[in-house]
Amino acid sequence: TLGEQHPEIAATYTNIGNILDSKGKHDKALQMYKKALKIQLATVGEKHPTTAIAHNNLADTYKATGDYQKAVESFHRALQIFTATLGPQHPDTATARSNLAAVCEDVTHFLGLLVAAARQLKR
Repeated sequence: TLGEQHPEIAATYTNIGNILDSKGKHDKALQMYKKALKIQLATVGEKHPTTAIAHNNLADTYKATGDYQKAVESFHRALQIFTATLGPQHPDTATARSNLAAVCEDVTHFLGLLVAAARQLKR
């Protein structure tokens, strides 16, 4: 048997998380992604591309649940790891940069809507 801390177990948790996420079961997906990240940290460490992928998976799901603060934090961590391990020009780094920019754009749009709503209330 592989044991609870084996990277293949982390991959299995990730796959289960992907299925749950695609079915809109974001809370359960987050549980699976967190388990995968914990194993990645224990086996390959923080500075590894698979750990960045785990952070990215969490970020996608946080974004889907509307937890933009955690999404930004997780996308940022994924970008830092990809940049450090694969370099700034690598396609995975570029994707991470794009993911972070997209969630920041969503937050900016949301804040703009809040400002507009507040102005309407003052009238």
